[in-house]
Amino acid sequence: MLTFRTGVPLLSLLVVMLSLGVPAPGQRIINDKTLVAWVTLANLTQRGGSVLTLYDPASQFDGIVFGELSPGKWMAGSDLFHRTEQNQKSYPDEKADSHTLVQMAIVYQGNDVRMYRDGALTMQYHIDQPHSFPEDSAIVMGLRHPGAGSPSHFAGSIEDARIYTVALTPEQIAALRPNKPSQPKPLSWWTFDGGKAVDRMGKFTAELVGGATVTNGRLLLNGADASLIAMETEPMKDASPIHFRPRLGVFADPIPFSWKGEHHIFYLRGDIGKVPWEHIVSQDLVHWKELPAALVSDGAPNGPDGGNMFTGSAVQGEGQFHIFYTGDNGSNPQGTEFIMHATSTDLIHWTKHPEDMIAPDGVHYKNAPARDFRDPYVFWNTIEKTYWMVFFANDAHTGAGVQGLATSKDLKHWEFQPPLDGAGGQECPDLFQIGDTWYLIGGDHYSIAKDPRGPYTAPQISNVIDRPFVYAAKRTFDGKRNIWTGWLWDRSPRNDNGSPTWGGTQCLPRELYPGPGGQLYCRPAAEVSTVFTQTVLDLARKPAIVTDASHWEYTPTGLAGHGNAGSASCALAVPDNYMLQCKLQMDPGAVFTLTLRQTDQSASGYHLILRPAKQEAEISSPAFHEPRHITLDASHPITIQAFVQGSMIETFINDQYAFSCRAYDFPSGHLGLEVSGGDAKVLALHVKVHDTKQH
Repeated sequence: MLTFRTGVPLLSLLVVMLSLGVPAPGQRIINDKTLVAWVTLANLTQRGGSVLTLYDPASQFDGIVFGELSPGKWMAGSDLFHRTEQNQKSYPDEKADSHTLVQMAIVYQGNDVRMYRDGALTMQYHIDQPHSFPEDSAIVMGLRHPGAGSPSHFAGSIEDARIYTVALTPEQIAALRPNKPSQPKPLSWWTFDGGKAVDRMGKFTAELVGGATVTNGRLLLNGADASLIAMETEPMKDASPIHFRPRLGVFADPIPFSWKGEHHIFYLRGDIGKVPWEHIVSQDLVHWKELPAALVSDGAPNGPDGGNMFTGSAVQGEGQFHIFYTGDNGSNPQGTEFIMHATSTDLIHWTKHPEDMIAPDGVHYKNAPARDFRDPYVFWNTIEKTYWMVFFANDAHTGAGVQGLATSKDLKHWEFQPPLDGAGGQECPDLFQIGDTWYLIGGDHYSIAKDPRGPYTAPQISNVIDRPFVYAAKRTFDGKRNIWTGWLWDRSPRNDNGSPTWGGTQCLPRELYPGPGGQLYCRPAAEVSTVFTQTVLDLARKPAIVTDASHWEYTPTGLAGHGNAGSASCALAVPDNYMLQCKLQMDPGAVFTLTLRQTDQSASGYHLILRPAKQEAEISSPAFHEPRHITLDASHPITIQAFVQGSMIETFINDQYAFSCRAYDFPSGHLGLEVSGGDAKVLALHVKVHDTKQH
């Protein structure tokens, strides 16, 4: 018997409306399809679990679901019932006992949906709008779908499960036998012999979740937290070897913690069920080792530990390590969110202390079933000689979002304090001091104060570090630096116009340091650059210009562009993935554009635009336009560093300002240089690639 428990019960809590689910250009799609599974039911009273679901990143799904709308009846489940017939009076009641193997099949053909039980047609209906699935959509068994707010799990077993990318005929369905091959061949064919869950087509890799086990040739599902999730065996084509992302699911809400020279990151793992705290560790901020999950959903179904393990913090104190986290469960009648506590002696194995649960006091912070009370950040306040806990809550009197505060002498007994003055409520707070300034970072912006209790105000120039593509970032002090990291939003579907979803890929770790006027400057951690060792382009060698070179010329001091009479542009050949280091001098009134992955299409690629006269820079593409006010002194040379890796682009100006974006639509292209309104001279330009042998 195989028992593989990752502690990852499933969900991808999207924070925006569902996208239209249109696949990216050129992406293989599934239109007509057939879902087939041979199953036993542990009982006929269960409600809403799925034996086989096809789920795409936009949170759309189709699945073979039992008892969701009508007790004891099979149905074609779908997102918001878009492809589900809701009047199920004519549907037959299931009568099979727990020992009887039943074949269930659902066929989607154009606008028609048909369901078969043991080869016999049991229902047929018409839908207005079928859904086209990307062929790299996930496959889920046990859980109805990862985006369920109140997840329902199937109780029983599965002996064989298949997905075909065609609508099988009644004769073809009737001819199918479990564990026997078929024609046509399926996209995915799951069997469970030898104690393993295997896709016999070799396309998908599975992970067993919660209490799922494989024994005696079947996948056993307990109806509580057990499921199987599978994604393509081949890595995502937009992946990056220098950015961490879990093999299955998404990376969200990192909680970094430095200890004895190692960089630990706890993070929320989405798109695989009830959200757990996963754990990775690194010595160089580039290569990450995955450790066992720190926190998983393991409490009562209607309790704070029965849902998602949401954001919090890790701290060392009182002789051990502590995690304070958000127990999030929409089924909890006392309230969705509570602050919970766990401890460890080794950072690896954690013990929860449900008796230490913290609820809002109703005096400073609203205490009602509908309220915010989450994301605790705990640290030792050296000035007041006490532990501080900062959290996102609602004011007890006005209901407005605030940054709440509680204090403790022992990390166990907490006393509520008034909210921080001037600090509006933000998710994922992080409070720390550099010099005589306190910085309060939230989900996407920060504020400053001279006293940790406030009042907090915005810094002089900009109150964001890297917005809007990096979210929920936090930092840790490693004894020398404040290392900050977050996640770059995935978009669904995977193109530049897709809707941002909750979670994505870890951004490169950066170092935060103070600038004038309360600014937090941002530069890539030094370790990241060191893996790029092979120089493929050096301006000193006068690389060939591959597009229009008019108004550009090589001089003894660099590549000069003359844009006084209009715009001067040229482009250089570069690899698809690389690190760029550039040093340029430009006229104060000029506008300089560096285009990454420029193609022959008009305005293609990703543009980093510098406008010293406006004290502004921006990252843009045909799909987005994100300008930001910065300090840009054109009387001195300006440096640009860019990391172009897979679908991630992260750029840095003068080691002070970060401009990042997702880059799906243009996976390759030239390096474009353009200047208008004056002259610019590229004094140095290096393009390097990483040594693939190191990864």
